[in-house]
Amino acid sequence: MRALLEELLAAHAARLSTQHISITLDVPAHEQVLADRELLSRALAQLLINAVEAMPAGGSLVLTSYQGHGQYEIEVADSGPGLADDARRRAFEPHYSTKPGSAGLGLTLVERIARAHGGVVAAQNCPDGGAAFTLQLPSHARQAAA
Repeated sequence: MRALLEELLAAHAARLSTQHISITLDVPAHEQVLADRELLSRALAQLLINAVEAMPAGGSLVLTSYQGHGQYEIEVADSGPGLADDARRRAFEPHYSTKPGSAGLGLTLVERIARAHGGVVAAQNCPDGGAAFTLQLPSHARQAAA
């Protein structure tokens, strides 16, 4: 998982630097996820892009993971303005967006990729500001989706 996240961060390094976004990657090198690598990469790239777009004037991007009994979680958190209640509730609806000109399909794609692996994705506001999106995959589904 860490190698995949490092690849995504490298692909977006120029934009992250230009926007003065600091990165914290708290994902152990040994963690592995049995999933479709391309689909998981697309989902995480979308979450990364959304986080960057939420911080046009700079901020912090934090990527963390948790491997517990029967589940694996990866969280993408930003220090942007956070999510309004309506946006948080409707974030994964097709064609819903708070961005002008957006088709509103990015988070719908993330949600469908999570479901394809037997998992879920959740959106919440961080206690100190910003938003966090957590992709949770059950252990048994990780093996089945591989």
